Amino acid sequence: MKKMTVIGWAMLSATLLVSCITSETGSVRPVAMGIEGIEWFLVEVGEIPVSPLAGERKPFLKFDAAKKEATGYAGCNNFFGGYELDGSSLKFGSVGSTRMACPDLQLSLETEFFKALEKTRAWNTRDGVLLLLHDNEVLARLTADGGEKNIDEITGTVWQWVQTLYNDDRKAVPADPKNYTVQFLEDGTLGVKADCNQKGGTYSASAEEKRLSIEITQSTMVACPEGSLEDEFVRGLSAAAIYFIKDADLFIDLKYDTGTMRFSKQQEK
Repeated sequence: MKKMTVIGWAMLSATLLVSCITSETGSVRPVAMGIEGIEWFLVEVGEIPVSPLAGERKPFLKFDAAKKEATGYAGCNNFFGGYELDGSSLKFGSVGSTRMACPDLQLSLETEFFKALEKTRAWNTRDGVLLLLHDNEVLARLTADGGEKNIDEITGTVWQWVQTLYNDDRKAVPADPKNYTVQFLEDGTLGVKADCNQKGGTYSASAEEKRLSIEITQSTMVACPEGSLEDEFVRGLSAAAIYFIKDADLFIDLKYDTGTMRFSKQQEK
C-alpha cells in the first residue's frame, strides 16, 4: 500500500494495508448517537496510517450540528467548511483554511486529508472508528480517542526477535535473539537493541484494529560485525502494520503483506 514515502509531521509511512472493505462497510450500520459534536482524530488517510510523535497536535475533524459546519486541524492549518449529513450520506462543501507556511511533511498530510474530505459521500462506524467513504472505498479512519493507545499487552515487556518469515518463504533468524530486542514504553516511545547498536523512536497502536506503526528516530553508530542482521531487523520494525499475541509471543505483520516478525518475552535475569 506507495502514494508517498512520508506523510505527516513526524512520519506517515507509506503502506498498503489490504483489507476487506465489503466486510467493513457493508455489514455495519451507523451508530445511533451519530457523529456530530465529537472530535474525531485522524488515524489513517488513503490507507496510510498517521503516526504522530508523542506530544504533537493530532489532525482532527468536528461536526457542529447547529451550524452544519465542519472544523478541524489538518496537520498544519486549521480548516472549516459546511457539510450535508443525511443518514449515512455525508458530503463536505468547499473547505477553507488558515494560510500558515507548512513544511513538506505537514503539507503532504494536509493535502491527503483535504482530498479525502472532498471525495467523501458517506460515513459508517466500526468498533468506534469513523470511516469516511466513497462508494466502498475507505478514504479515512478517525477515532474519538485520538487513535493512540499504549497497549498493556505489549508495553513493559522486553521482546526479543525470534524470526521473520517472509511470504516468499525466506526466513531471517538471529543467531542470538537477546541481541535483537524491542520494548514499548507507556509514553509512546520505544527502545530497540539491534545487535551492536541501541536505537530509539516512537510508536502508535490502535486497540480496536491491532494496528501498529513504528518510527526509529535515533541510533548509536557502531559498526556491527559481518553477518549482523541489524539492518533487516530495523527494516522490519519500520514496516510494522498489525500486531497480535499468540501463545504469549508477539507477532508483527509487515506492510505490503510481505511477512511476519515473531518475538518472545525476554526472561528476567
